[in-house]
Amino acid sequence: MGEATIKDVARKAGVSVATVSRVINNANNVRSETVLRVHEAIEAVNYVPNIAARNLKTDSSSIVAFLISNIANTHFTAMAKVIDANLRRAGYSLMVCSTEDDPKLELQYLKRAQSQNVAGVILNTTGKNDSYVCELSKSLPIALVDRSVASADFVGDFVGSNGRGGVYMLTEHLINQGHRKIAILTSDLSTSTGRERLAGFVEAMQKIGVTVDDEYRYNFNSGHFNEEGGMAGCKFLMNLPDPPTAIVVANNDMAIGAYRYLHSSGYSVPEDVSVVSFGNICYSDLFRIQPTFVTLNPAFIAEKASGMLLSRIENPGVGHREVIFEPLLKINASTRPV
Repeated sequence: MGEATIKDVARKAGVSVATVSRVINNANNVRSETVLRVHEAIEAVNYVPNIAARNLKTDSSSIVAFLISNIANTHFTAMAKVIDANLRRAGYSLMVCSTEDDPKLELQYLKRAQSQNVAGVILNTTGKNDSYVCELSKSLPIALVDRSVASADFVGDFVGSNGRGGVYMLTEHLINQGHRKIAILTSDLSTSTGRERLAGFVEAMQKIGVTVDDEYRYNFNSGHFNEEGGMAGCKFLMNLPDPPTAIVVANNDMAIGAYRYLHSSGYSVPEDVSVVSFGNICYSDLFRIQPTFVTLNPAFIAEKASGMLLSRIENPGVGHREVIFEPLLKINASTRPV
């Protein structure tokens, strides 16, 4: 039996060949139920879209690069799984690169992607190569995830979450429990996520008359959105002469580090200190206590970002687009009133 063709897909899905083609090319004028039926038919007949002709016309490859800041962060591995599935259905392959939040490494990967004529880039930017990213977006389809570029010169897409609002909710929850000695454990303020999450904390604390600036003793910038940064920051805060009664952690990986330090140092959460964090913590169901956090849904972000990138590959002239997801507050057992 020969390889399946687009006609086989159309026959299986009960639609026209033209409709199958529109679905494969991520056109916007196809009903969602039809898109689902066509994708099911593609899998059923094991059809692999032939994008050779498309590559010849665009002089680009069938590879999409996904540049992330930390491959060990389960937030990004969850995103990569969804992006990979969406790209495969459209006939593309995914190449994942971890920049380790190193701007030099990020720039190397971006230049390599450009030289290899990738079809597009999904990028979690370091925030330190914005000028290059903006210029690159004029010739290469780019979708930013989580971290934005603050420039009108960027003509790609952005999908993220409301970091300011999420941290505001976390801090407000602690304030409502009577906490006043509240610490913020944040990181790289050259990134939009770092700045926005700190801004949410500052705004919430201002409501109770507390000014958060460089002199605020409970403000710690670890420099890195990772587990080691969380451990270092928590160690510093808990060893202050008058330690905080609550800590807001600006990132899920940092939160794991904070919990690890507290546990290894004999502190009890929430009896000794309340802890809240931005973003889902993987395997938190195995914790002794369930953490309070605001949710991020990496699958939603990945679904939207990959779809927008694919549509931009097919329609490169489309204008800049943004999608911002609103986080939800999940109150569990890691906080208590004081």
